Amino acid sequence: MMKDEVYRELQEALGPENVSREPAVLDGYTWQPFTDILGLPDSWCRYRPVAVVLPGSTGEVQEVVRICGRNGLQFKAMSTGWGAWNALGGENTVQIDLKRMNRILEIDEKNMYAVVEPLAICSQLQAEAMKRGLNCHIIGAGCGSSPLASATSLCGYGWSGLTTSYSARNVLGVEWVLPDGEVLRIGTLGQDAGWFNGDGPGPSLRGAMRGFMGACGGLGVFTRCAIKLFPWPGPEEPQVDGLLIDVTADVPDTHAMFLIAFPDLKRWADAAYHIADAEIGYIMCKNSIGAMAATMIPRGLKRLTRFPVFKEMLKALRFQFQFMICARTPREFAYQKAVLEEIVEECEGICIDLRKLPEMHGAFWWGFVRAAMPPLIFRMGGTFGTSYGALEGFDHPAYQSQEGARLKALFTEAGRLMDDLADNSWGGIYEGSTGFGHQEELYIYDPRDPEQLEAAEDYLASTLTDTALKKLGPGLGFAGGAIVAEIFGPLIGDYHEWLRRIKAAFDPDNVSDPAFYVSPDPEKLIMQEVELRPRMALNLLAAGQDEKGGSE
Repeated sequence: MMKDEVYRELQEALGPENVSREPAVLDGYTWQPFTDILGLPDSWCRYRPVAVVLPGSTGEVQEVVRICGRNGLQFKAMSTGWGAWNALGGENTVQIDLKRMNRILEIDEKNMYAVVEPLAICSQLQAEAMKRGLNCHIIGAGCGSSPLASATSLCGYGWSGLTTSYSARNVLGVEWVLPDGEVLRIGTLGQDAGWFNGDGPGPSLRGAMRGFMGACGGLGVFTRCAIKLFPWPGPEEPQVDGLLIDVTADVPDTHAMFLIAFPDLKRWADAAYHIADAEIGYIMCKNSIGAMAATMIPRGLKRLTRFPVFKEMLKALRFQFQFMICARTPREFAYQKAVLEEIVEECEGICIDLRKLPEMHGAFWWGFVRAAMPPLIFRMGGTFGTSYGALEGFDHPAYQSQEGARLKALFTEAGRLMDDLADNSWGGIYEGSTGFGHQEELYIYDPRDPEQLEAAEDYLASTLTDTALKKLGPGLGFAGGAIVAEIFGPLIGDYHEWLRRIKAAFDPDNVSDPAFYVSPDPEKLIMQEVELRPRMALNLLAAGQDEKGGSE
């Protein structure tokens, strides 16, 4: 419960129209998708905020943070607010909704970066960048996501990662409201030298700021940041009509998309390395055959998987990826296509040129460039989850995809999860010649079906256990809340203790909600988790004990 005088303080700081504790408004912030990872299948979070505030500037964010600190309240910031990661970790918490801070503040064409506020979304930034011959990275969550949120506070790879890297690597100067209300500007911004570098001069704080997964709201509020932009060899204003798979688009003659399949996993991974070495292509990403069918023909996939012969035919194409060339000139296009054909031949693959299917080609071209297709993944079951996804040399993600499919087949063959042909890994190589990337394993289920909900929880636990026992490295499953750090930290260099030191240094009073970061009181957290989601907690604790015993 918030005292009336505290509520009035917030109103005076932001204006009464930007503060609310109306029950219906608070309930609106209590519903989030993907809460099944918290053991909450109906999407209603455990804790309702005591108030919702909408600051419109960095100064107003500072005011809110200080009011919370003075009055024994916690705060949790959100931007687009899609997912359980916006859920509050306890009572007496103020939800900071940053939707009023939605501007693109600057696009520096010469130095290829943009400065954005929290709710300047990817489609908004991409449209403006393309007018200047540039493009931005868009994560797999799609073009409605916040580039600031994924760069500073979470993680994310997108279809164009071959060219545009991924969000954690693209963040430059950052403006950061710390849990005590002070503003910290990191990188060159902190030296009044502009936004162009996130690291210097002097010691870099990027690692403390976000690490691998980001603090998910547990270390203050990020109010502005600069992110890298990349060359866009396409039209300044693409001519597109329609939505999702009903899109029609004028595709430039020097752009083309291909579907390429290989006989086995080794030759699939070899081809990815060759493409990285050759530095060709604009997009290289695996959307599995199961995922393609689940998004394009969900009812058809349900019927086809009833027949073993059709199922095996589809699975024969599981070692595949989609590849897009976006060249500036016909000569460059011809060169890249010739190199691609050599690689496909060497790795004994087959290549389907989607330009022979013009309607599909236009929809896929825009769907991949704009990252407009992610909503389709909800068609088959209503929701989905993901796991694995460690960033490594590409042999390692290839192995993870194999592991994910092996484990998932145990669930799909038993009818516990929807049959997406088991192999539903997604991702690709980052940054061309680096040769590293990720593969995350998606799993589709109906959240209205209690048995599938239970299976989804068991599958996620089994992938995390597999990750720990085989030392596959942190992946996307590690965004499952602070409990995950306590379970797997001891197995991975005690990273949870380092997070706790960072938390104590930046937020000694624990004002910034740490529910998806690290808990200052791990024993209390573990007891709560065992009580609130016993199946997941006990599975993970058993895995941790198994590994500890094995190592001893």
